[in-house]
Amino acid sequence: MTKITTKSIYRPEKDEVNVEHGAVATAHPIAAQVGVDVLQNGGNAIDAAIATGFCLNVIEPWNSSIAGHGQMIVHVAAEGKTVAIDYGHRAPKAATAEMFDVIGQTQQGNGIYEVAGRANFTGHLSVGVPGVTAGMCKAHEMFGSLSLEELLEPAIHYARYGFEVDQTSCFMIAQVMADLLELGESGRIFLPTGYPPLKGERLIQSDLAETLRRISHEGKDALYSGKMAHIIDEEMRLNGGILSVEDLADYDAQVLEPLRITYRGYEIFGSPVPAGTITEFQTLKILENFKLNAFENNSPEYLHLIIEALRNAFADRYRFLGDPNFVPVPLEGMLSTEYAQEISSSINPKQSALESDLKLQPWVFFAEEEIHDPWRYTKQKRPEKALTFSSPYTGDCTTHFSIIDKYRNMISCTQTAVGVFGSRVIIPGTGILLTNGMVVFNPMPGSANSIAGYKRGLNNMSPVLVLKDGKPFLSLGAPGGRRIISRIAQVLVNIIDFELGIQDAISSPTVDASERDTLLDRRHDTKTLEALGLMGHNVVVEPVTGDGFSRPRGVLVDYNSNRVRAGVHVTGLDEARGY
Repeated sequence: MTKITTKSIYRPEKDEVNVEHGAVATAHPIAAQVGVDVLQNGGNAIDAAIATGFCLNVIEPWNSSIAGHGQMIVHVAAEGKTVAIDYGHRAPKAATAEMFDVIGQTQQGNGIYEVAGRANFTGHLSVGVPGVTAGMCKAHEMFGSLSLEELLEPAIHYARYGFEVDQTSCFMIAQVMADLLELGESGRIFLPTGYPPLKGERLIQSDLAETLRRISHEGKDALYSGKMAHIIDEEMRLNGGILSVEDLADYDAQVLEPLRITYRGYEIFGSPVPAGTITEFQTLKILENFKLNAFENNSPEYLHLIIEALRNAFADRYRFLGDPNFVPVPLEGMLSTEYAQEISSSINPKQSALESDLKLQPWVFFAEEEIHDPWRYTKQKRPEKALTFSSPYTGDCTTHFSIIDKYRNMISCTQTAVGVFGSRVIIPGTGILLTNGMVVFNPMPGSANSIAGYKRGLNNMSPVLVLKDGKPFLSLGAPGGRRIISRIAQVLVNIIDFELGIQDAISSPTVDASERDTLLDRRHDTKTLEALGLMGHNVVVEPVTGDGFSRPRGVLVDYNSNRVRAGVHVTGLDEARGY
């Protein structure tokens, strides 16, 4: 085994926000202040979420869009009610399992297939059915107290008059410069001089400002019907896309009963659709069979159990999860107490069987045979033919915000452009950036997550809400692709098992087990790295900065002081504000 020399350790930190009334944790200082302004001006958490979300569509266009996808979990304190609003990835109705020309695998055995011309990733054929505007308008219709005109005013302002770009903005635009220029309209907006803007220059999106103004007056219909829908339809037909005016007219956000589990007596709520929450919840159900706080937090023994639980849950994710309206999914079995006990009892506390026993395929997610059988724990009929494994797109172009208001209403919302600037297609004259929602599907037929018309794609979004003793307690989520799942599970364990504060729980060094290698946060010491290697883990060290791990943001109610506390990821522009 390679010896690791002693090195200096980078330990970034941010202060926890501690306020009396309400707080917003989000990706950008501008959006955080927009949300707090709404709360201070009499709006509730849902109002603040709508204003914050639309603002992020303007100032973080590489991560989210008014034509993007999202999930929102809402808790209304006065009614004791929690609902899930799904406006996530759907394929156009004309989509088929064989619509892309698959030319190979991008990494041997990893289930991600390369498509000719990157057609499922960039350009008009990659576009999925827009969801964000429908989802935000649905939330406003159900729970909003202020007018859409008032809530969209900040987003309209920053689109019309611009905002000063920072280093992140410059970098995100520069890395996709070639595609933006090739697609014309995108280049005109984001590369107005033919080059990425310099730090401090203002990025103006005047067409988007006008579209947002129309949404503020007309709601969802401004995008999904009438003139705008026909403009989108024509752009698709002229450029080989399949998103149609019928897809737009028939789309609406779904209001669903949330997925719910208990963990150590806490109630945790998430989205019931094929997303990251299911795998996150399965991981927690497995971990509940271990007394985690008997270990030192982030000790090798503790991290080993976290990794093993995650790898077992991800094995099921890539084998079984898809849209249950199209394929059978053993969800009841995967989240059952008995199944979690079976898996936990198979975990060796001192050795990783999953990585060491499979010599040719050390990443058990892609073993040719199923290693689990959740069908034995469900009333559903077992399918006659097993589906092939399929891991989803791992891109990291997502945003998240968590909000709790003075009434203790809670919002956890994750929204995404899917890839950096989505499909990179902007509808001329509208400022509408369309996302590449088709990339979350497996382009090969035969898997649970293969393509079908109007099917929901398996995605990684994992916004959650937590109740403690039946009372509003925690809103939590993160951007970060498939690495969201490992990180959010660990933050929940940090808070519930180790009783850490929200910022400390987020700041704590982490590990990720969603990919072929086990990724270890560089802030762990070298002894931990060596110990995990001896346990059989194929460990790769990653920095906490950049894309190494997902970036949690959360807000919780501290009932000892009756105050609201908020925390965010320790690097980058992420910021929490409250009052």
